[in-house]
Amino acid sequence: MADKTTEKYDATYNFGNTTVHVVAPPPMSREELQKRMRAFHNAGWAIIQELQQNEAEQE
Repeated sequence: MADKTTEKYDATYNFGNTTVHVVAPPPMSREELQKRMRAFHNAGWAIIQELQQNEAEQE
């Protein structure tokens, strides 16, 4: 685990007695971003297809 005294946060919010630190992902190239977005897209379609298949099997 990283030393908490040297960690850097992109944003810090306080809600009552709770502190929330936001850590953003490191910068990435346009190609890497497109690769990750394609992976999210493919995962979403796989979920939709599985739901449709399960629904069809129940009929």
